[in-house]
Amino acid sequence: MSSNLYDAHRQWCIRPPDERFHDLDSLQAFTQRLKDASEEKVRGLPNVHLDVTGHSGIALNGSEEPAILTNWSFNQLCTVTGAPAKYLRTLPPETVIECLRYSLNRRDTQAKLLFRNGTGDRIVSAFTGPKYGRIWDADVVASLKDAVEGTGWRVPPARNNGGSDNAGLYASDRDMFAFFINDENPIEVGNAKLGRGFFCWNSETGSCTFGLTTFLYNYVCGNHIVWGAEQVQELKIVHRSKALDRFRSDALPALNRFVENRMATEAITRGVDQAAQVKVGDDLDKVTEWFKEKPFTGSEIIAGWRTGRNEGDDVSTLWGMVQGFTAYARQLPHTDVRVNLERRAGALLKSIN
Repeated sequence: MSSNLYDAHRQWCIRPPDERFHDLDSLQAFTQRLKDASEEKVRGLPNVHLDVTGHSGIALNGSEEPAILTNWSFNQLCTVTGAPAKYLRTLPPETVIECLRYSLNRRDTQAKLLFRNGTGDRIVSAFTGPKYGRIWDADVVASLKDAVEGTGWRVPPARNNGGSDNAGLYASDRDMFAFFINDENPIEVGNAKLGRGFFCWNSETGSCTFGLTTFLYNYVCGNHIVWGAEQVQELKIVHRSKALDRFRSDALPALNRFVENRMATEAITRGVDQAAQVKVGDDLDKVTEWFKEKPFTGSEIIAGWRTGRNEGDDVSTLWGMVQGFTAYARQLPHTDVRVNLERRAGALLKSIN
């Protein structure tokens, strides 16, 4: 069962021209400048001192020069201290500082701060907990460049939007996102010939996780909707203390294996062919009996069988039932339940290889 992916489309819709990049070189230069201008420091919350700036903003200082809180880092500071950011924004800066000082002095914990020195004022780009594991956007982009340079991977063309022809590579002072495809040597799945694609995203300021989504696809349109996606696999890394280690040990090998293509392509094609040959039953009773020793509930088996049949899949085969399970999972409202079912369905394919 295929689906349509809208992650890159949303980026295409919302990004202003100054967050759009023509190629990986310009994206890397931008993210590296931010990293070079950044400095991490860990402070005890009682040692965080706040003052009003000349423009009625709020700055953080201590034993060093003041640094202005951005809207983003102010929200994070309020989260760390348990203060209501939306309400505090309605108060005069002096009152806000008194409220935050009270909260800071009552918390005997630490915070990890990200300072940046730009062409103007020194700013606080992020205010996170002490165990926040930062993955730098520049490191992610450098890894992407190493993986795809000199290969058939490219950013798909897109329509002009927001006054810019650039699309697929995005970055700001808070996050980055990249979209690549490879339609050389398409993979045959059934009667379809599918290209390969991936999304990669990250935030070094805590606005999102690190993520890598790989997929096969039928078509990418000019506003970057991915049509007819198959074999969608997603890896997310939450920015905790071991995040950088996981980025190196899990994400980079997964990206490189997918980009390098040959073994992964052969495995995908072989797995689909094998699963299509495994008969699980000509009717629902026989299918239920086949799955009796498998980690699926009776209601999941019935829902997968009915959903797959309604979608036109051959649910008498293992491949058809896997497609039915994943199609049914996409209808579930809770992410953890959906992902759990998708993983169990994916494990069925691995069990026959």
